[in-house]
Amino acid sequence: MTEPTQGHTDGSAQHYTYPVPPGASQGVPGEVTLADDPQAGAADGRKRTGLLVAGVVTALALGGAGAFAVQTLSGGGSQPADVLPGDAYAYVRLDIDPSAGQKIAAVRFLSTLPQVKDTLGSDDPRKKLWDMVAQGSPDDCTAKLAYDTDIAPWLGDRIGAAVRPGGTASSPAFAVAIQVKDEAAAKDGLTRLLACNRNDRTDLRMKDGYAIITPSGAGDATLAAADKGSLAQNSTFTDDMKALGEQGVMSAWFDMGTGLKQLQQLSGASALATVPATGSKGRVAAALRFDADYVELAGVVRGTDPTLSVKGDGTEMASLPADTLAAVTVSGADRILDGAWPTLKKQIEGQGAPSGEPDPIGQVEQQLGLKLPDDVKILLGRSFTLAMPGQDFSSDVPVIGAKVVSSDAKRADELVGRLMGAAGAGSNVLTHEVDGDKVFVATTRDYADNLKAGGRLGDSDSFKLAVGDVSSSTATLFVDLDKVDKLAQGQVHGEAKTFLESLRAVGFNSSSTGNGEGTFTLRVVGD
Repeated sequence: MTEPTQGHTDGSAQHYTYPVPPGASQGVPGEVTLADDPQAGAADGRKRTGLLVAGVVTALALGGAGAFAVQTLSGGGSQPADVLPGDAYAYVRLDIDPSAGQKIAAVRFLSTLPQVKDTLGSDDPRKKLWDMVAQGSPDDCTAKLAYDTDIAPWLGDRIGAAVRPGGTASSPAFAVAIQVKDEAAAKDGLTRLLACNRNDRTDLRMKDGYAIITPSGAGDATLAAADKGSLAQNSTFTDDMKALGEQGVMSAWFDMGTGLKQLQQLSGASALATVPATGSKGRVAAALRFDADYVELAGVVRGTDPTLSVKGDGTEMASLPADTLAAVTVSGADRILDGAWPTLKKQIEGQGAPSGEPDPIGQVEQQLGLKLPDDVKILLGRSFTLAMPGQDFSSDVPVIGAKVVSSDAKRADELVGRLMGAAGAGSNVLTHEVDGDKVFVATTRDYADNLKAGGRLGDSDSFKLAVGDVSSSTATLFVDLDKVDKLAQGQVHGEAKTFLESLRAVGFNSSSTGNGEGTFTLRVVGD
């Protein structure tokens, strides 16, 4: 990982420039901007605070992910976590001034995308995005604020938001920290902006180069909580972010032990209220970051229930035929179900109680002729792979298949037949056969044979870049966008066609150490 160097601290207005790879510049050398016509979201008359936060977040997010237009390779300076309270259970950060390595990787990757490569210039991307926010505002008040004089003098490069315990559904305990270059100018500008909404109910405070926005009446208490200990001083948070590594242009953190219970209280009667929070533990940390070949959402999971954490083996995906268009593999599901079944059983029984069903599990077993959870474990097996080859989709039934590595392949094959019968599907719809400890199921005999013969999908460069090492994976997904592009010929036009042609593959990979910790990546690979 590239270590960041010292960032700019003089508070002066920054001219956004950045090194551009050879052949990428179409405007002023070394400067990057967004396209002239990005899609703007329509304003819906929400509170002015929502417009402010949405506008600044959009400016920072798209300015960073779309252009990384910065003057130096700094990446230094304080972070929002330095000024937000340490008792927060959820945190998200956006940064258009990340580490030097991230800026270089971002430009190398983004320069392969025509929408970015062909629109390099000298404008500040945040100005364009601010203009869109102002133009979409439902009142004249916001539109009258000029970016150059009312926004640019104080707006910094980073923004963070945290959610704390307490609060209600109508007034959650949140705090937004916006980096500012001039606290006096920021206070004046934000006060005028917030005043555009006469019904606004927020507090505005300043702390160590950040403007802190909270619900009305919570400003002083939020600062006091941060003074007692910031999120950056929370050892659990810092250890998780250290395990995450490079935090890129965006990062997030969530404490499931506290957060799920709190979110249930805030959600009231919504669907979230049905999610079981009792016994939930562990944290998730994630980052949106760049490599020269791809952009990825990478994350770590720590401190979860070890009984739900098993080591996997994703090599069954790597051994698929080379003509695979898309595939997904789940490994270790049989062992995960062992640990999860007591909780799942309570959930199923709890959902059946309101409808008056005394034994919902028994009813399912009787209808399908299954024994739960044993037969489900056999069906999912040690590894379950669903795959689709490249095809023209001219047939009424697409070619698709599955292979299962099971502890009892004959029983799994019998269960497949039984489920097909219960669904009213005959042998003319699916073919299935056993080979050793594997069951192959497909919509055509030829594809079942191809799955059985296998191949070397894992040796392709697209797979290696999108998915990576699958030797210990618990879940993997791969989509070959080059094959999708061929299928879309004549159906996708203009910028959409050009954009699709500039991408190569999409891949997801998650793995576990088996002790309650794991990692995951979701990558989009450039062509």
